[in-house]
Amino acid sequence: MLTDIVVRVRCIVSIFGIIVACLACVACGTGRQDAVPSPSQTTAKAEDGTVFTGAYARRFADMYDNLQTGFARNLIKDGKISEKDIAALESKVMDCICAQAQSEDDFPTFDLTDGALTPVPYTGANAQKDNRVAKECMERYDGYKLSDLSHYVYRHEHPDDTHLSD
Repeated sequence: MLTDIVVRVRCIVSIFGIIVACLACVACGTGRQDAVPSPSQTTAKAEDGTVFTGAYARRFADMYDNLQTGFARNLIKDGKISEKDIAALESKVMDCICAQAQSEDDFPTFDLTDGALTPVPYTGANAQKDNRVAKECMERYDGYKLSDLSHYVYRHEHPDDTHLSD
């Protein structure tokens, strides 16, 4: 009984930490529109006929075609990937991980740097299993693909950000 309560509290605290990280990212200016270079507007069509417009239309259409889940497709269908979209992805991945947790130590933290979302690797006794579960959950919801797209957009919208890695 006590272990169940501790597990639930850890899950809630982890989710709260993810939300705080997203809000910190917003507060640091990732949503600034004045840093966006003005590339020409383009249009691209995905295989199912979904049309994307804007500077990254081709990239979004290609990614849309490569995504495995309707959840991920719905996040980018508007041709944007926002902090809200990343928060929704984090929530899905966290729910997946929490559903498979066996102890209060089985909850991840996430690193959100330059628009890229990655689970921080576990250490300790259950590390191998926990890292496998985190990887499976990220893959199940196209987390790595969406993270790559988010990072790509961030890099192009923040060319003056000198700490970015390619």
